[in-house]
Amino acid sequence: MYTVQLGTFVLNLEIVVYILCGIAGVAGLWLKAKKGQMQAGFVSDAMNAVLLWIFIWKASLIIVDPATVLEDPRSFIYFSGGIVGGWLATLVSCGFLLYKGLRTNAGIKAVIVWLSVMLYGWITVWLSVQSLLADTSADVWKYVLSTAVSAFMFVIQIRSARGIEWKRLGANSVLAAAALAAILLVDYGGSSAELPAGAGMVEVGLNKGQQAPDFKLVALDGSEISLSDYRGKTVFVNFWASWCPPCKVEMPHMEKLYSAYRDQDVVVLSVNMTSTEKSGHNVSSFVEERGLTFPVVLDEKGTVMSQYRVRSFPTTFVVDSEGIIRDRMLGAVDFAGMERRLKDVLG
Repeated sequence: MYTVQLGTFVLNLEIVVYILCGIAGVAGLWLKAKKGQMQAGFVSDAMNAVLLWIFIWKASLIIVDPATVLEDPRSFIYFSGGIVGGWLATLVSCGFLLYKGLRTNAGIKAVIVWLSVMLYGWITVWLSVQSLLADTSADVWKYVLSTAVSAFMFVIQIRSARGIEWKRLGANSVLAAAALAAILLVDYGGSSAELPAGAGMVEVGLNKGQQAPDFKLVALDGSEISLSDYRGKTVFVNFWASWCPPCKVEMPHMEKLYSAYRDQDVVVLSVNMTSTEKSGHNVSSFVEERGLTFPVVLDEKGTVMSQYRVRSFPTTFVVDSEGIIRDRMLGAVDFAGMERRLKDVLG
């Protein structure tokens, strides 16, 4: 989940992005309604479907991970039902729109065209956001090209007549899916994130494929710990603060990950942004109350926080056994999300 920190207020950008995706789809339907190609009432139904999608996607957390919700109800704010919740929300919302459309005697073909308009509008905005958040130039180009394909199909569906033939509708969908798959799923080789700085060396940086900058900080027990001390292990470098609400919600999931995978050479290196704390005592109390067992180091001057350009709390870098950054997680992530990224690293 992507977040932006505004003082002590945390803005959940993921919800913002999905709302914008839905609005894009609704805007496409509004244009069709303006051209007289569909009932105007369906536009308001579509907006209700977007809100219904958001609600089910978030509320499905109680189905996917009830223990997390019972332990801390604030989880609804920062987590969702994930992929499972997204598919559930999509099925319910599409069913709602199908029901509304057929009640107006629009016909199944017309309703499917309207749904495809919403789909391409949604995908276009989502791909555009991904191109802005991509870490490598190769990923940027993939998302830019796929955005162009989706936007092209969005325009075609808006311009298509209500009585479009089934064969044409199916052909357009198959061609669009094939083009997007070819762009997004095919590995063309070569990544600008991996830039050799010398023989057997990788450039130090914060992008995927680059060497994670090393640092040394004092731990709660007074010992000194460096990131390089864990070479040979997969490390989740987690930046957090005791006053940060999403950090509080995420911590039990970090502990669960560490407990589950510590025997597989997986470490959580917890970097407290001590320069933002009111008191260092808050850190030790936080750790003791939650029974955290992974190493916690104190960034008292904010040097490492600045070095890693941490702007969203919490932020976590996934570093592999060779010290290479494999992923970056902005905002709170639940256990399932962490485990999915870990398995990508471990293979």
